[in-house]
Amino acid sequence: MKLIFKWTAGLILILSSFLVSSYNYCVGDYNYDSSQKFDSFDSFYQYELEISKKENTRPENEELLVRYSDEKTPIAILYVHGFGASRKEGDEVTNKISEYFGANTYYVRLPGHGTNMEDHLNTDFTKYLQDVETSLIQVRSLGHKTVVIGTSMGGMISTYLAAKHPELVDCLILASPFYDFADPSAHLFRFHWGKSFINAVMGEIRISKKDPKDEAGKYWYMDQYYAAIQNILNLKRFIDRENPFPNVKAPVLLMYYYKSEREQDFTASVPAMLKAFEKIQSGNSPNPQNKLLQVEGGAHVLLSKYVKTDKPFIENAMINFIKETTGAEETKGLKKTKR
Repeated sequence: MKLIFKWTAGLILILSSFLVSSYNYCVGDYNYDSSQKFDSFDSFYQYELEISKKENTRPENEELLVRYSDEKTPIAILYVHGFGASRKEGDEVTNKISEYFGANTYYVRLPGHGTNMEDHLNTDFTKYLQDVETSLIQVRSLGHKTVVIGTSMGGMISTYLAAKHPELVDCLILASPFYDFADPSAHLFRFHWGKSFINAVMGEIRISKKDPKDEAGKYWYMDQYYAAIQNILNLKRFIDRENPFPNVKAPVLLMYYYKSEREQDFTASVPAMLKAFEKIQSGNSPNPQNKLLQVEGGAHVLLSKYVKTDKPFIENAMINFIKETTGAEETKGLKKTKR
């Protein structure tokens, strides 16, 4: 018995030493580059469209500006999509919200998205943050108040920027925000051997099981390099280090899909969402209008027409929250223009 104990203890020590020595302790850093200036939002928008054109972005994956007025509208909306996705992840519901309020609305295209798998693999998370932060700064010229809507990874990015720029965010709506993986195996990429191990076991590319003729495939990376997970993991590690949650001052509506243990979000961790909300609530001055909303008729993607969710319930909750937190009211008779 003593011999078995010694062998077990020795194996545990060896394994622990191996894990500690092979762990990647380096966390990437991000510093906003404010050197680039734009005369107007339209000049910024045209600049972004030119980049999308040069990168051969697929149709309807590029950024989009929807204007209801050439002047500032009472609120402007900034939509930030998630990892491997596009604006189609949220424009079904967001379009209805912007129409209801007559709100100038801008849909971001995250760098490395909407083009090809290689771009997705090779685009560092700092470029996501740079692009969305610039968009947030520019969107202020579209409306008197700014509503930020973020889905999945876009929710994590939006949370960070709302804490960094409380003066620029008047309302924050998070749809299934990604703060951690529901599948813990993704954390293998924290180790130097993680990529090699995953590639050896799973192959380099995760092949989608969905029908290749599915129209949704035009707006998501249905097939992805497993190693691309490193980018979102690096973002998560950066966010965890910065711990922006207690510094979020804007009113927050956090929506998450949970019906039961068997029917819940299995892409982004629900416990991580609830923990993040608790941190927001435990900040120095949490907003009294913060709201946590459980969606039983849902999925990880809550706002897309390509995913079946209880959209009337979701839309009603978003409209009421925006009304309560910004004072905006329904605007009728305005016509939108896409630019």
